[in-house]
Amino acid sequence: MPWLDSLGAEATLVARAALNMAIGGAIALYVRGLYRRFGSSIGNRDSFAAVFPMLTAVTVLIIFVVKSSLALSLGLVGALSIVRFRAAIKSPEELVYLFFCIGIGVALGAEHRLLALVAVVVVSAFIVSRHWLSGRRRAGSQNLMLTVSGNAASFFEREEGELLEVLKRRASGLTIQRFDLEDGQVQFRASLSLRGLEETTRLMAELQSKLPGYQISYMNLESLA
Repeated sequence: MPWLDSLGAEATLVARAALNMAIGGAIALYVRGLYRRFGSSIGNRDSFAAVFPMLTAVTVLIIFVVKSSLALSLGLVGALSIVRFRAAIKSPEELVYLFFCIGIGVALGAEHRLLALVAVVVVSAFIVSRHWLSGRRRAGSQNLMLTVSGNAASFFEREEGELLEVLKRRASGLTIQRFDLEDGQVQFRASLSLRGLEETTRLMAELQSKLPGYQISYMNLESLA
């Protein structure tokens, strides 16, 4: 009977969609773990990554529904054009992971399961390699933002030369960011690159001995990346 054939085809379609959604959810859980382990975002990674399985499964469902109908595809475009997304994306990395999950969902919704698995393997290799290379780079060098503030009169009489002498000798790269003079106080701020953690300690110790009475602080710029 025609309606039985139609019901059987619908049941087969639902089963295929459910299978792909389950595969997408499982892959998204892996991507979630990948992001929590190798992500460099400063925000709450656990909270952000919790949406990955839902996002992937919903994308699979949408692609599965609209892929066989031009009218539904156009309706989806119209619906998305009036929806205003206000999610706060704090870094480009978060946006990449969102697109990664959407891409997996699109591939599975189009029933390209092998393509989705290959994409996960390739992107995972890039993520792990990036983390390994950045770890080696951080281990070999320190990028700092150094701030020195204190009395302006003594700074320009003697300490300016002492400071610049030490920075030129210790730092492999030096860029002056700010130089403020206000109410008899001076603030010198510069970004510099040092060869390692031990060199950072030596720099701070030498500056403290050559600039008594000055406030000296530094920030590791790698922690903000």
